[in-house]
Amino acid sequence: MSSNIETMKNRIKEINEQLDKLIQEVNDLKVQREQVLYELSKIKTPKTRVNQEEIEKLEDLLKKLDDEVQTKVLKPDEERRIFERIKETEKRLSMLRSIKSSLDKGQELRNRLDKIKKRLRELHEVIEPLLNEKEKLKNEIQRQIILDKLRKYKAMEKEKKKEKGYNINLKFEKINRNEIKEAIKKKLEKGEPVSIEELKVLYDERQ
Repeated sequence: MSSNIETMKNRIKEINEQLDKLIQEVNDLKVQREQVLYELSKIKTPKTRVNQEEIEKLEDLLKKLDDEVQTKVLKPDEERRIFERIKETEKRLSMLRSIKSSLDKGQELRNRLDKIKKRLRELHEVIEPLLNEKEKLKNEIQRQIILDKLRKYKAMEKEKKKEKGYNINLKFEKINRNEIKEAIKKKLEKGEPVSIEELKVLYDERQ
């Protein structure tokens, strides 16, 4: 019995060690989740949708305009027109890159958040059975302790009854022996023959 209880207690100890590690991971993930949500709250969702193809076209255009300025001899008006176009292109490109950066950052954070949520679900699926097993073991230990106490109590009661019965038997045996002695004495008083065995009983000698 004690060996079985000890085995269950050791298992509970193992479960507690596992739970400590798992719950620590859960707490760490919750902190990370709050941090991600905070960072997401700071990102403003752009109204303009970004097309990667447009960014690439603008980059190509900017390179082409820059090469044109560097390699060609341009008239002042033509040069001014190209510089204006470069300025507009850079402004548009900067805006699109900024929007894309925000969108990418937001998507990255959402991906991280999804991974955290998935891991939390996985941990819950591991933790729940361990908690149930721990509860069942604790209940079983309690049940066995109670049963063990009941067995000991019944054994004590049985021993008491046995001892009581033994004492009663001794009492009856003593009564019977006294009655026999009285009968032998009466035989002697009447002059009736008495056996050696009866004399032994009369004088309390063991047979």
